[in-house]
Amino acid sequence: MIGLLLQTQTQDVMESRTRLFAIALGIAVLLFVVNLVRTRKLKEEFALLWLLTAVVLVLAPLLIDYLDMIAHALGIEYPPAFIFVLAIISVLLILFQFSMRISHFSEQIKVLTQELALLRARLEFLERSSPQRPIPRRGGTDASRLEPGRLSGEASDPAIDEEEMNVSSDNDTQAQ
Repeated sequence: MIGLLLQTQTQDVMESRTRLFAIALGIAVLLFVVNLVRTRKLKEEFALLWLLTAVVLVLAPLLIDYLDMIAHALGIEYPPAFIFVLAIISVLLILFQFSMRISHFSEQIKVLTQELALLRARLEFLERSSPQRPIPRRGGTDASRLEPGRLSGEASDPAIDEEEMNVSSDNDTQAQ
């Protein structure tokens, strides 16, 4: 009887220690995420799921008995498995959010690359059609390395000039 009582008290103390550790871990994650947002190293849109995760880490040890009841009501025999299912769902939500942002960024990069190519083509066309000396620029093709005929406005290929004229007139129409 005394052995059973000691075992129960030891189990309760261990459970309390585990709960305190989980609460401390949740608070640490919460403070870490808030600090990253405060120092602008983490955007607010990404911080929401991490803050939710930290709050769940803080509340889970306090509401463990209710989580056990929910697990048993769902037919889960081992209640900690329910917590792992919730954790996996949280990670999947975070991964889904990252996938959406990656898709958005890749589309944005594609559009920006296309716009850059059109602007470079227009700049080269304007440099060729201008009687003035071209302005040197950083990156891309250096105007001093172009063919001499292209710098003075002489076209090396009339088909290219006509195509570039269409590109530049399309850009002018879109800008208006």
